[in-house]
Formats: sequence, C-alpha cells, structure tokens
Amino acid sequence: MKTQIFKSSKLNFLELRYIEKITQCQKMHLHEELTITAIKKGSLNIIFNEDKKLLNPKELIVINDHISHSATLNESSEHGYVLYINKEYLKALDIFYDKDFEHIFSEEVYKKFISLCEILLDEKASLIFKEEHFLEFCIDTFYKNEVQKCEKNDKLAFKIKEYLDKNYLEELTLEEMAETFNLSTIHLIRVFKKEFGLPIHSYILNKKVHYAKELLSSNKSIVEVALQSGFFDQSHLNRSFKRVFQLSPKEFQKSIFS
Repeated sequence: MKTQIFKSSKLNFLELRYIEKITQCQKMHLHEELTITAIKKGSLNIIFNEDKKLLNPKELIVINDHISHSATLNESSEHGYVLYINKEYLKALDIFYDKDFEHIFSEEVYKKFISLCEILLDEKASLIFKEEHFLEFCIDTFYKNEVQKCEKNDKLAFKIKEYLDKNYLEELTLEEMAETFNLSTIHLIRVFKKEFGLPIHSYILNKKVHYAKELLSSNKSIVEVALQSGFFDQSHLNRSFKRVFQLSPKEFQKSIFS
C-alpha cells in the first residue's frame, strides 16, 4: 500500500496524506484540524454520531474539528486524499468554517482540490507555489467576505515586486512575506496579482527562468544552470524554460554558441 505525506515546518498549518489503497477506519475518532477528504475510485461511508454520508469520486466531504466520525468501505476504494488544515490559521485569514460537516458535490471544487493535492505532493514544486495554490483553494471554497477595496495598492505592489526581485532565489513563503509587509496573506496575493496580472509564484518562476537564460549565455552546463537558478533539477528547468521561450535550454544554448 503506497502512502505519501506532505508536511513542512514552513507550512505548518497544513498536512496532506495520500493513500493508494484505502482501508476502512471503523473506530470513531476526531481531529483537531479541519479535514477535507476525496477519493478517485470506489466509495466510502463517512459515519457521524447521528448521520451518514456516502463519499463518491468527484465529491468532497469537509469535516470540522472535534466532530467524531469513522469511515467504512462501501466498495473497494483507491486513491484517497485527506487534507488537514489548522483552524487558527484560517481564522487569521478571516475564514470561518462553522458547520459540523458539509458534503460538497461540485465537480469544479473537487478538481481544484485534487490539483492542489498533486501540487502539494510534487517534490519539485516550490513551497511558495504550494502555499499560493493552497490559499487560492481556501479563498475560492470558504472565503465569503466581500473583497477589500484597495487604495494606494499600486505602490505596495511595486514594493512587493522589489522584494521578490531581490529574494526570488530564496525559499520564500507567503506567510513570511505577509509578515514583512504587515499584510494578511490574502491581501498580499490580491494586491500583487491586481497590479501585475500574475500570481506571486508565477512571477518568481519567471524571474528564475530569465536568470537561467543569462547563465546559459555564459556557456555553463545545463545541470549547473538549473541548480544556480533555483530549479529542483534539469528536467524542472527544461519544462519551465520551454513554457516561456518555446525552446529548450539545450536548443537555446546551441543557437547562441553554434
């Protein structure tokens, strides 16, 4: 049975568990975090004290903290994802989830959740990439407040850009950046994207790719360039470089040194 866990000390407000072959948990239990569960194949009975929900593929079930439940197999089930989210972290974002549990049938929300889980489990994805996708999912799914009206955010956006331009090779997190600018992470994301039309992680990736292009022009090896420009490995650089310049690092280097 294959099991994967994503947990990071820098993103200590979330934990993800993936189980390839799902087994039942008949004993009633509870968690101190908000829990979101989805499966790709089969079906599960999620049992509460006085209620029961059938969880099928393309659905989510959200369970609040301290709500007792168990899970039994309705049929053979595979590819289960369980995301645990710290409630205090959500409260700090003005996100309050006050229902005991909720069965979400929206296939669009399910697809966003599965995409988020795959990003969190991707060892090559940066922490800020994971954090921003996590926040976007929480905002889209739970955030009910009206969008704050932003005044004089253009100057703030350029200050954030200046910070990224100096630190894009570091392992940044949105939470650390929000503290630097005395903002909520939600406000940080919105201010930057409104001004530049890009999520923060996309801007950072773009900076890394252009830096890699500079290094390639100095005839360094592609492996060396990948590491110096902040990519996980050569294949990660190749994919990102091609998206921006429509050719591989090798093709680019060959064209300028031929």
